Amino acid sequence: MTTATEPACLQLSLADYPGMNPFVLDWMNGKVDALLPRSVGGEGGRRPDEGASPDLVNALIESNKRWGLFVRDEVERWARGESVALIAGQQVGFAGGPLYTLAKLASLLKLKKQFPNATVFFWLATEDHDFDEAATLSLPVANNQLDLMHIAVSHAVDSKAMVGPQLVPEPLIADLLAQLQIPRPSWLREGITFRDSFAELIAHVFAHEKIVLVDALLPELRRAGAALFHQIAKRAGEVQSALAARSSALAKAGYVPQVVPREGDGYTLFFRIDEHGNREVMQAPFDIGDPATISTSALTRPLLQDYVFRPAVFMGGPSEVAYYAQIAPLHDLLGIPLPRVALRGHALVAPKRVTRAFQRYQLEPREVFRNADEILAEREPESVARVRKLSEEGKRELLARIAEIGDIALPAEHALARAINRSIGHIEYHFNKLSERAIKGLARKDRERLLAVRELVATLFPDRHVQDRVVGWIPFFCRYDGLLIERMIDEIEPDAPVCRIIAL
Repeated sequence: MTTATEPACLQLSLADYPGMNPFVLDWMNGKVDALLPRSVGGEGGRRPDEGASPDLVNALIESNKRWGLFVRDEVERWARGESVALIAGQQVGFAGGPLYTLAKLASLLKLKKQFPNATVFFWLATEDHDFDEAATLSLPVANNQLDLMHIAVSHAVDSKAMVGPQLVPEPLIADLLAQLQIPRPSWLREGITFRDSFAELIAHVFAHEKIVLVDALLPELRRAGAALFHQIAKRAGEVQSALAARSSALAKAGYVPQVVPREGDGYTLFFRIDEHGNREVMQAPFDIGDPATISTSALTRPLLQDYVFRPAVFMGGPSEVAYYAQIAPLHDLLGIPLPRVALRGHALVAPKRVTRAFQRYQLEPREVFRNADEILAEREPESVARVRKLSEEGKRELLARIAEIGDIALPAEHALARAINRSIGHIEYHFNKLSERAIKGLARKDRERLLAVRELVATLFPDRHVQDRVVGWIPFFCRYDGLLIERMIDEIEPDAPVCRIIAL
C-alpha cells in the first residue's frame, strides 16, 4: 500500500520531456489555432440516414471475433448513429510495441469516461512496410534496468512488403521468451502473423474493455472509402496545392512539416497493393480501380479514417498531431468533418522501489533526463564548490609563476614562447580534468545513493531515450498483469501538457 509520504504518481511538464515536438507544445498552449484549432470537433457521429457500410460492419465484427473480441453491440450501435467514435491507432509492432502503444489505449479508455455513449476504435496499421521497426523490441536488461536489450531479426523480406500479414519470425519469439522467462502464449504461437499476434495480445490484455480493432487491410474498409479515393484522385492538383500551401505556412511559422514531397514530384497520396502484398507508390493521374487494392499514405490515412468513422475525437501522439496540422485544409477541401484532435497521455512506469529515489534524494521529476553523476554532483554543493575553488586558485597560481618565468627568460630565449603557450594549455586541461574527476568522486562516495539514482535514470531514460518511446510494455505486463493496466488508465492524463511517472 502506498503511504501518504510515498506518492504513487509524479508528473512533469511536457516542456521538460526530451524531444517533444515544438509545434505540439505551442498547440497545447493555444498558440497555433490558425494551423490546428484546439477546440474544433468533438461532435462526431453520422446521421441516421447516412448509415455505415453493412459489409464493413460485418467485417469489423467478424475480424474482432477471430481475435477474441466480441463487439457486435458496439459496432452496430455506432453504425446506427447511436454512438460517437473515439479513435487512435498504431503500427502492429512485435509484442505490443513500445510503452506509448499502451498509453494510447489507456488514453482512449480514460477519454471514454467523458462521453456517455461512445465506441472506442483502435486502428491497426497493418499496411506499413517498415519491417525492421515492427520487428524490433527494446527491453530492460535484468532487474536493475541499467541498459536496453534490442531484440530483432535481420531484414528478410522485401522492403515494400506490408508487415501485418508477415509471419512473426521464430528466432524473434525465442529471444523474447528467453528474456521474459515465460511460457509461450497463444498470441506468439507458431505461424502467427504480426497482425494477429498484436491483435490477440490487445484482446487478451483488454478482455474486459470494449475496444473495436480496425485492420487497415480490410477490403471492406477501403471499399467504404471508395468515394473519398475517387474525389482525391479527381482533385489531386488541388490536394497537392493545399498541402504545399500549408507546409509553407508551417515552415514560415518556424515548424518543420511532418511530410515532405518526393524530390521532383508531389506528396505521396496513394500506394497500390500488388498480388504479392507489396506497396508501390501510385503516380498521378490516379486510376483507382478496385478500392481494395488502394493503400493510403501518412497524409491520406487520417482522411480515410475520418471519412469512414466520423470520429468525435482522434487521439494521437505528437507526430500524429503534427500530421493533422499539415492535412487540416484537406478536410474542408474534401468535405470531411475534422475531429477534435487530442494528444495521447504521456506516462512512464517504474517499480516503487525505484521511484522512491525521487523523494529520498529530493529529486525533481524533470531531473531524471540527465546523467546520474551530474545529478548527484549537484547534491554536494559545499564540497563541489570547494574543489572548484581550489582548482581555480591552483591554476591561477601556476599560470602566474609561468608568466614570471617568461618575463625573466624570454629576452634570452625567444623560442620559449611556444613552450610557454603549450604548457598553459596543458595546465588548464589537466586542472579541469582533475576537478571533474574529484567532483565525480564526491558523487560516488555514497554508493547506495549512486546506485539508486543510476537505476532511476536508467529505468526512465535508458540509453538516453525516454522510456515510453523505446521500451516495450510487455515486460511490465508480465510482472504486474492487471495492475499495470489499471494504474495506466487511472493515472494517464490525455490531452494535457504533462507526463506522469507511475509507481507500480
